[in-house]
Amino acid sequence: MPGSKAYPMVEVARHTSSSSCWMVIDSNVYDVTSFLLEHPGGDDILLDSSGRDATREFEDVGHSSDARAQLAELQIGELRDPTPEEVALAEQEARERGESAEAQKGGVVSALAKWLLPLFLVGVAYILRKYVK
Repeated sequence: MPGSKAYPMVEVARHTSSSSCWMVIDSNVYDVTSFLLEHPGGDDILLDSSGRDATREFEDVGHSSDARAQLAELQIGELRDPTPEEVALAEQEARERGESAEAQKGGVVSALAKWLLPLFLVGVAYILRKYVK
């Protein structure tokens, strides 16, 4: 694809939904969003491989020459190395996702402590009252 646009993997990784589904096959970037509902194996297969290099999965299936021709129509560019700014942005996004996951985990722990600790104390008080005289 002469004069095609070049995308870093960090950009491809942002397109993992049914509204925007990209993948890399043989260092080429494909937007397969319009093909999701037409894919003979179902859209889940494409969505599971979206946002990353899916070359191995594509080759393992043994697609026909017609499938390869259809894939060529979906090519939007080629894969390129990320710039330092893109790497920094991707690292920042990953940190934010990690902090978000930690905050959610902390929320679960505090919710459990909120209910389990009083329940435990009531149980201990009940046992002490019933069996210790």
